[in-house]
Amino acid sequence: PKYLGFMNRSDLPKLGFFFKGFPEDVRFRRHTVPESLEIARGTMYETWYRCLQLSPYMAESLASGIWRSDEQEQTYQRFGDLRDTTFDSWWLDRGYELFREKGDFKKISVQQDAAAIESGQIMVLEIPLTVSPATLKEQFDDLLRQHHPQFKRFDRWQHSSATSRLRASKLTSVSLNLYISVYQHWLKDTHAALYEIGEQMALNPRYVVKRSDMPEDVKDKHLQMALIVSEYLGKAKNLVAHASEGRFPCTDDHEWIERATRAANWRFSE
Repeated sequence: PKYLGFMNRSDLPKLGFFFKGFPEDVRFRRHTVPESLEIARGTMYETWYRCLQLSPYMAESLASGIWRSDEQEQTYQRFGDLRDTTFDSWWLDRGYELFREKGDFKKISVQQDAAAIESGQIMVLEIPLTVSPATLKEQFDDLLRQHHPQFKRFDRWQHSSATSRLRASKLTSVSLNLYISVYQHWLKDTHAALYEIGEQMALNPRYVVKRSDMPEDVKDKHLQMALIVSEYLGKAKNLVAHASEGRFPCTDDHEWIERATRAANWRFSE
């Protein structure tokens, strides 16, 4: 395998770690560093790495030695210089340590801890085993509704012990990676018409021009494809800027991004 040398490194920790950004079916299990790499590929963790590696702000600051903000410099100190690296090598050297949880996931406890009870951060339960599991689940849900301060809007990232934490977001790794892929294509030729990028990536087959299309249809398809690329590119630029300051994922408008006219963003020409 391509990364066999990494996987056989004797200096990697043999301990297992938890990662809150992993899919739910594996999130609650410990993973060794090599095991975690297999899961980390394609997750938000890799997307953040891609954002920083592509970030023009990071490249600019590394060349000049001048940082746009304290947050950007702190992000660099944590993630390191990502030039001439791959996600696999970076994860094994640095990434896993950045994102691993420092302790275990909390489980239901039946041991009394006066200090924890007084702090209001834990509720100790006595669970009768003579009651059906279904009834116990209903009772437990009722207790959580009554006593958990964040029952409806619990943000697991506020309770993460990782050095770098992802943000709570409805954005998915699939959509974010798509935005970054569009951004990568755009960086290769910043003078290309946006609809050409959309056609190359087949972002929407409906708007790919066919030989049988009339001139009006061609113009409309180019416009619609350019709009799609413009939207994805705008989100990607914001994503990269926020990631450069340690906020991820976030596609809200960032002050570093110049707001050009929509027509200029489309770079639509016939």
